Amino acid sequence: MHPEAAPCPIERSSTLGLSGDPPDDSGIEAGDRDEGRPVSSLKVSIVIISYRVRGLLAGCLQSVDENGFTGDWEVICVDNASGDGTVEALRPRFPGVRWIENKENLGFAPAVNQAVAIASGDYLLLLNPDGVLIKGSLDRLVSFLDARPDIGIVGPRLLLPDGSPYMSATRFPTALTILLYETRLNRVIPRNRWLHSYRAGIEGGQPCAVDAVEGSCLLTRRAIWHQVGGFDGRYFFGVEELDYAWKVTRAGYGVWFQPEPAMIHHHSGSTGGKRKGTLILLSVSLGFLYFMQVNRPTSLTLLRLPLLVIWSLKWALCLVLRKSQHRTMFREGVRALMGLRPAWITVGDRARWGAG
Repeated sequence: MHPEAAPCPIERSSTLGLSGDPPDDSGIEAGDRDEGRPVSSLKVSIVIISYRVRGLLAGCLQSVDENGFTGDWEVICVDNASGDGTVEALRPRFPGVRWIENKENLGFAPAVNQAVAIASGDYLLLLNPDGVLIKGSLDRLVSFLDARPDIGIVGPRLLLPDGSPYMSATRFPTALTILLYETRLNRVIPRNRWLHSYRAGIEGGQPCAVDAVEGSCLLTRRAIWHQVGGFDGRYFFGVEELDYAWKVTRAGYGVWFQPEPAMIHHHSGSTGGKRKGTLILLSVSLGFLYFMQVNRPTSLTLLRLPLLVIWSLKWALCLVLRKSQHRTMFREGVRALMGLRPAWITVGDRARWGAG
């Protein structure tokens, strides 16, 4: 699937922190493709998107450095205008990292596309900055895809810091699962199998085909990424990996869950803190709406009225509680359902809502 590559003209160390002469990528403009690099000189390009997580990102990069991967690899980190000195603090500690510094928070999906545009690995590993790779995990994931050319995406089991499992795979959203998300019924009644049918029967003890895997640790083939168009940049945060898995499946490739733990996930660390929680929830809500518009338009007709009622009630509640930022966001959600605005979050939206 991948053409034979010319050798890389830059001698690379096997570690991020100890490379002798790392490439100087400080002048790379966001989104520009590095035409001087070989088409396929590395095994894996590790892509990390950073937003105000300097401490966690340092731990993530250290875990990459110490993972023990036996192939050639690179790390591309996009900083989404953190404004906290992330790049200045970490560039000297990890000189082998290639940095892209955005002047505004473009969101997760557009930033990933920026990184992939200059990547040269046969495989792409999307890795959350609040994740810590378990030693040896990257070799296992790469070996899995090496042995299965029919598979386009593999995702591992994820763990929380206390060792408990974190949701690592899921099914594609339906009208039912979106309503459960919006009403939070699946959280109110956590042990009801019917309410959790979107996860039932997956994440067992054996590798298995799934609809989609978590985007916080996702390995895919770069050739397939370009074949299907990568991430849709109109997703700000959340749902983009579901849309990508949908496109990969439609292109004839499998999406698989690999049950061996590969990453410890410090969940919510990369979303900018609790004060951004409502923005993230609305971003996912609009992401689901956009996913249905693009991929399941018939099901959207079943959703429009109940979602309109739910979001209108949330909007009214914010009016009563005088939560102006929340009110603005839910109002925009209602407008999207009514077809009065796009079902995605723009850079202008994020500026008005204080998203950075």
